[in-house]
Amino acid sequence: MTKFRVLFVVALMAVASFAHAQDSMKKGDKAWTDLEKQLADVNDYWVCAHKYHKNHAQDCVDAKNAIWPAAFFEISMQGEVTDKQEMVKRQTATATAHPVSPGDAGPNPQDFKLMAVYGNVALATDRTVFKAADDSGKISVRDEATVLRMFVKLNGKWVPAGAALVPVKP
Repeated sequence: MTKFRVLFVVALMAVASFAHAQDSMKKGDKAWTDLEKQLADVNDYWVCAHKYHKNHAQDCVDAKNAIWPAAFFEISMQGEVTDKQEMVKRQTATATAHPVSPGDAGPNPQDFKLMAVYGNVALATDRTVFKAADDSGKISVRDEATVLRMFVKLNGKWVPAGAALVPVKP
């Protein structure tokens, strides 16, 4: 069911964007690789990973709230669709309960790949490793997902539009 939802969302966005598609870049050319690097950086900022990691969990929630457009949504690994407002509410509750985010705890995207660009919509994938600290402070992998990352260009700037997470089986 989750795979169907992901495919439906991708198909809907692709069809809606196709009318605006620009054939200005091809996979592998300089414009493509430059955009891929730019979106990988936006992705890291979005999830507060790597150079954008924040030790105070609420700082990360605040950064996400600022970068996500109003229509942002995410499909969880359990198949639940959650909008921006609910995501911020839940993440604020978690940040209040666990205010410190040590080291590289949290989502850690790897293998980011730009898959398609349709005008002002870009679709990418990554493999995200979710890490958490135990009671002793030791950080370990909690979960992994292959993620469809959706970006839109708003007011000349690429921003996250949504994500769909598919669990990686161990």
